[in-house]
Amino acid sequence: MKKYNTIIFVPHARARFRQMTISTRALGLAAAGAAILLVAAVAFGWAFFATSRQDRLYRFAMAENDRLRASTAALHRKLDGVSKQLTDFEARTRRLAIVAGLSEAVRPGVGGPAPVPGTGADLAGESALLASRLALLETQFTHRRELVAETPTVWPVHGVVNSGFGVRADPFTGQPAFHEGLDISTPRSEPVLATADGVVVRSGWAGEYGKAIAIAHGDRYETLFGHLEQTLVAEGQRVRRGDRVGLVGSTGRSTAPHLHYEVHVDGHAVNPLDYILETR
Repeated sequence: MKKYNTIIFVPHARARFRQMTISTRALGLAAAGAAILLVAAVAFGWAFFATSRQDRLYRFAMAENDRLRASTAALHRKLDGVSKQLTDFEARTRRLAIVAGLSEAVRPGVGGPAPVPGTGADLAGESALLASRLALLETQFTHRRELVAETPTVWPVHGVVNSGFGVRADPFTGQPAFHEGLDISTPRSEPVLATADGVVVRSGWAGEYGKAIAIAHGDRYETLFGHLEQTLVAEGQRVRRGDRVGLVGSTGRSTAPHLHYEVHVDGHAVNPLDYILETR
């Protein structure tokens, strides 16, 4: 036998009572449905807010990732720049060491694991090594001021090096030939400067070199300036680094105005670039 429940609605004032009869089963189903709807609404609301929170966290993580990626890229660019500067600094330190006659400062380090290029540890190690080399060089230069003054360490003329030290094709024959200096292209009549203190040992015509000047710098070094338009110093004259000694020309075995510049150490031609400390 079905059970019924009567629901009475009591209105305000004098309105008639209203009632509604519903079975107990229907009432239970309605209550269950309402409970299910409530649970579903709560679950949906929780899921919505949880999803929104996860979305905010995701967007924050992506923004942070982009920021870290940009910072990392900037750091790598800075490290690359510092690494290039250290490489240039090391090359200049090596030339300084050659000039000072300090073999320990140009000898590469031995032992230990190979560093990873571009890392902070590698740069720190290179910086420490360069600092120690410079300390040695400072001490060496202090004791060798006269030697330094007599070492050809500056550019003899402003211009562009169009032929370096070593084997090249002879401009007249096209055959391989050893070039004992630098050919520096520059306008005619450009002043040529002494690259170190010394004494002029040749000033005048010198065969294929045309008008040339040779300067002895102490007991070890000698420089030669060829294809000059005019010489401005005489044999036996003492000169200092930076003094004008001649003018650029194209005399002798030459195809165009330029300066042929040689450096000799103990009678042997060497690459002048190993001794030039100025940067351009």
